[in-house]
Parts: sequence; C-alpha cells; structure tokens
Amino acid sequence: MSAQPNRGWKSVIAALMLAEIASAFEVSMAFAALPTFYKLFNDPALVGWVITAYLLMAAAAAAICGRIGDIYGRSRVLIAMLVLAAVGSLISALADSLEIIVLGRAVQGVAAAVTPLCFGLVRENLPQDKVPLGIGIVAGTMSTAAGVGFVVGGLAIDYLTWHWIFYISTIAAVIGLILVSLLLPPSPRKPQGERLDILGGVMFAPAVAGLLFALTKAPAWGWADSRTLGLGGGSLVLLLCWGVYEWRHPSPLIDVRLFRNRQIALTNLCYVLISLGAMQFAQVLFTLLQQPTWTGVGLGVAATMAAMIKLPSSLVAIVASPWGGYISGRHGARRAMLYAMFFMISGWAALTIHHSTIWFVVLAVMANGIGAAIAFSAIPNLIVEVAPAQRISEITGLTQVIRTTFMAVGAQMVAFIFGAYSITSSEHPGTFPNEQAYTTVFGIITLLSVGCLLVCLALPRRGSPGFAMQPGDKQSGEVQAKATT
Repeated sequence: MSAQPNRGWKSVIAALMLAEIASAFEVSMAFAALPTFYKLFNDPALVGWVITAYLLMAAAAAAICGRIGDIYGRSRVLIAMLVLAAVGSLISALADSLEIIVLGRAVQGVAAAVTPLCFGLVRENLPQDKVPLGIGIVAGTMSTAAGVGFVVGGLAIDYLTWHWIFYISTIAAVIGLILVSLLLPPSPRKPQGERLDILGGVMFAPAVAGLLFALTKAPAWGWADSRTLGLGGGSLVLLLCWGVYEWRHPSPLIDVRLFRNRQIALTNLCYVLISLGAMQFAQVLFTLLQQPTWTGVGLGVAATMAAMIKLPSSLVAIVASPWGGYISGRHGARRAMLYAMFFMISGWAALTIHHSTIWFVVLAVMANGIGAAIAFSAIPNLIVEVAPAQRISEITGLTQVIRTTFMAVGAQMVAFIFGAYSITSSEHPGTFPNEQAYTTVFGIITLLSVGCLLVCLALPRRGSPGFAMQPGDKQSGEVQAKATT
C-alpha cells in the first residue's frame, strides 16, 4: 500500500477514471464502424478480425499485465498500457487498409489490462475505508464509458469518418496517460528479488487466445469441424498443462492456488454465470429493437434510437456502481451482489414475460443496467476482500479473462438459439429470430441469473470488511489461499 494513502486520493480516482474511459472507448466504439467496414472492404471475414484481434490480445493482456504490474509497479505498467493503447489507436486511425486497422486493434488490446491495474491501484493508494467506494467508481466509469462509446462511435460514423473513431480513442488514451503520469504516485516494486515466470505467460497467452478464437470461429467452421476441435481441444489441453505448471511453481505468474479460497472461487463462478447470460444484453437488445415489425416480435426502431434506448442502462452505472461500492464497504460485497441479482432477475424475468412495447423494454433495460452496474462493482470488491494485496491486479485480471471467454461462449449460445428459431417471409428480405427464440433466450438468462443468486448465497458472510485483515500484506499467497472463509 502507498505510504501516504490518504493524500490526494480523489486525484488518484480522477486519473483512474480517465484511464478507464480510454480503455472502454477502445472496446465499444469499434463496433459502430463494422457496418462501414463491410461496405468499404467487402471482406466480412477480415472485418471480423477488427473485433477478434482485440479480444485475443485482451484475453492474454488482462491477467499477464496485471501480474507484471503487481511485481514491477502498477502505475508504471498502467502508463505503458496507455502508451500502447494510444499507439494502436493511431495506427488504426492512419491506416489505409483493413490489415493495418486490424494490426492497430491488436495493439489496442492491451487496454484490457487497464481495469485490473486500476483495481490494484485503488487498493494501493486509497484509505482503507474508501477502497470499496473507489472500486465502485472505477467499475461505474467502465460501464458508463462503454455505453457512451457506442453513441460517440455512431456519431463519428454518421457525421465525420470512420477514422475519427480511432482518433477519439487516441485522444482519450493520451489524456488518460497525462493525468496518470501527473497524479498517480509511483508504485513500489515488489521487495523480494522475484524472477518473472516467463513460461507461465508463454503457455497461458496462446491457450486462452486459441480457445477464444475457436469459440469465435466455430459458427463459420462448424462445431464438428476438425479446425474447431483441433484448435479448441489443443487450447484446452495447453490450458490444463498451464494450470498444473502454475500450481506447482513456487512463484507463479498467475497463482491458481488462490482459487482454493472459497470466496475467490465462488466469485469467479458468479462471473461465469453472468457472462454466459446477462452480459449478452447488448447482442439480444439491439437485435430485438431493430428487428422489423413484420416479424411480429421486433420493435423496428432505427440504429441511433436503439443506441439511445441502451444508453440509460449504461448511465445508471454512474450512481449504481458507487452505491454498490458503498454497500460493499458497510455491509460486505456479498450483500451488494444479492442486490445486484435482485435487479437482474427482475429485469430478465420481465423481458421473458413481455417484450413487445418499447416503454416496458426500457424499464427492464434500466433494471438490468442497475443490476449489472452493482455486480461490476461488487465482484472486484469480493476479490479485494480476501486476495493477497500483492496479487490483486493479477487475480482481477484473470477474472477479466474468465469474463471474456464465457461471454464468447454465451454469444454462441444466443446465436444458436436465434438460428434454431427463426422467421422468414417471401415478401420481406432477411431471416430473423422469432418469438420463441426471444422467449427462450430471456428464460435461459433468467435461470442463469437465479443460479448466480444461489452462488451468491453460498458466499461467506463478512459484514463490513474495512480491509482490516490486510490479506497478503503479511501472509504469503499460498497461506491465504488455504483460507476457506
């Protein structure tokens, strides 16, 4: 922890918020450019790499760079990540070919490490009683900025050119870089002369990236295709070998032994269930809102209006995430997660019953947005409550990897259901999901949310944590991981 955590913590939060905005813009604004790229380059397969290249890099960067920050100083690594994010955005902005855009997007993928580094920096620099609130503010900034990014990206496409999506990302990264450099105190290096576990990173990065790529390409290749089975199966085997290697390593890059801790294991299981279900929110919502009314289920609104309907669910995070942090600080993050699941179950259950009027969908969207915002605040707080202080960025980074991977699985689940229950018309072009498709998807996501609630109930009761235990400050990661409550 910083030697003087009480001094200027609001300035620290301001810097971390700008860093999160830069990271979130890297993720969301590129989606707005996809239709334009389809028209310009006439290569749908390569255009898909605008997203895939980012995700593959992000999958490896979040955990690995988080751990590097834990060892060599989080503020130093955060500055390096923002520099690379700015460089990647500028490469894409100045590109004159799709291949160079994809290259820039791959470099931008390191921005995924910003979030776990920010969580670690909150724990490092803020007073103990402000840590849950600080994590809530950072998480809320991430959620809100992602939603705003969709709208900003759409405006750039409509009124400027696609290049401005990446110019804006560059500017955001540079502003974040300047504020972080000026306002964040230097992070201490890890005192012991620990060598970096390079082999752990070499095994982990291709295993996660290969698995994610196989999940992404499976609909095009076919789930039984030799490429899907070979790449997916090989990646799983490599991931298993990596887990065994890290378990036995005396000082692993990513300490998988921490998952013996009941709270860390159950928290990540919560993220699995949320990623499979509730985090498919944008994919399902935008399809429902823009689907033609002749299908009998679509609401037929324009893309801009759909983005505006989605925006409130992101803006509520400005209040809901800090509120979740406040609850975590006073009563423990377990209670915050229970509140989150109440809102999410209510929203998804409502959509399962009725989704044919815009005003009702907006209300359900708001409920889901409030629940998601509280959950994004509570999950890192659950980890910070028990994780060793010197490994917070690492373990929250690994949680981001879990989220990304199971979001990909959930996206394919939704796509499969939408494909299985569809409607066509000889009088109208296109094939769209039918009523049964939406009811099935909403019902499954509701059940996954109920499952997450049950997992939350199994979390240890802690009351107001106050971070008085200072886990990991005087204990080794291995000893702390053996704790069951």
